[in-house]
Amino acid sequence: MPFGLCNAPSTFQRLMERIFGDQQCKSLLLYLDDIVVFSSSVSQHLERLEVVFRRFERENLKVKLEKCAFFQPEVKYLGHVISSEGVATDPRKIEAVIQWPRPSTVKELRSFLGFVSYYRRFVDGFAKLAAPLHRLVGELTGSKRRPGQQEEAFSSAWSRECQDHFEELKSRLTTAPVLAYADFAKPFVLEVDASHGGLGAVLSQEQDGKVRPVTYASRSLRPNERNLSNYSSMKLEFLALKWAMTERFREYLLGNRCMVYTDNNPLSHLATAKLGATEQRWAAQLAAFDFELKYRSGKSKSNVNADALSRLHPPVAVGGLGSGTTIPSVLRSAMGVDLVAAATQCTMSMFPGHSPVELASLQAADPVISEVLGFWKYRRYPGPEERRKLSKPGSVLLRQWKRLVERDGVLYRRVMRPRW
Repeated sequence: MPFGLCNAPSTFQRLMERIFGDQQCKSLLLYLDDIVVFSSSVSQHLERLEVVFRRFERENLKVKLEKCAFFQPEVKYLGHVISSEGVATDPRKIEAVIQWPRPSTVKELRSFLGFVSYYRRFVDGFAKLAAPLHRLVGELTGSKRRPGQQEEAFSSAWSRECQDHFEELKSRLTTAPVLAYADFAKPFVLEVDASHGGLGAVLSQEQDGKVRPVTYASRSLRPNERNLSNYSSMKLEFLALKWAMTERFREYLLGNRCMVYTDNNPLSHLATAKLGATEQRWAAQLAAFDFELKYRSGKSKSNVNADALSRLHPPVAVGGLGSGTTIPSVLRSAMGVDLVAAATQCTMSMFPGHSPVELASLQAADPVISEVLGFWKYRRYPGPEERRKLSKPGSVLLRQWKRLVERDGVLYRRVMRPRW
């Protein structure tokens, strides 16, 4: 077959698979014209090399001696360094990441993300680290701008968060661990975690007296999975478990014993829990695997469904603070509505020691309230892309948008009094 044809690689790969397909991943690794023969001893290595050469001879194929390397303790293969210790990243490739300049266009950012995504299995929590960069690509993709305008738009959209995650990705790749080879005669250890930032999993195995990572996996949440009313913390952890076992690590775990650790205590009682229809389908998919689920305490997670204002600040005893105040008649005539802001128009402040000006200044300095204030100032509800950029507490506070009122520059939440 002549060089340069678009179907040449696939045709040549089929030829190699036909010749060496029965030995793939048993005695050799095969990708196009790159063949890596591995073994545990010199005698075994000679036997496997003889099998390869005899098949070359049988198919009238030739190899160039100058391109061959024999009896190597480690080899560089498809951007990885393969040795007896495990699989590591190629230092030459990582050197390119270290020297990678800050992207100035969407095309350059895509090139960077494509390169580092090839090594995502070496980076714990890769999806969370790359999420701001992927969001930036999505925001700027499809905009009809001239080249000069594209660079200007990209430069203005490149935030401090993007820069920090860009540098963190480069740093993580330069310190990537050496991943161990999976030993299917031994049980696996799977650690799963989930948050509203994404799903993560680490597949490990105890070898030579220590637990070594085999591979990492992570992904961001899909739009429907970001719905806090449908996905509780337990359901998200269950989703992470189902995704890791049935999708990401299925070829490792199917037919092998596995110990699963989670920091979500309710999930550890999965066998006796009352499950909804979705969770029952997930449990049915997990029934094909041999695993034991154990709880291991991790970082405490806050209740994302708690009321935003009561969660952002510690509760304060306010009984008696409003005694002797005068409520304006216009507020009394409101239909069943009590305004907390009424106190600012009374003879006594509901917040002793703070004037309205000071309260407004404190709210502007608050990292969560200031997120919503930026939109409230223009009475404009944020769009979908802007809402995705909000922090978790900011998103919870935004749900109170229709109850927010402003008095003397201070933002309050309106409380509806029930009618009996």
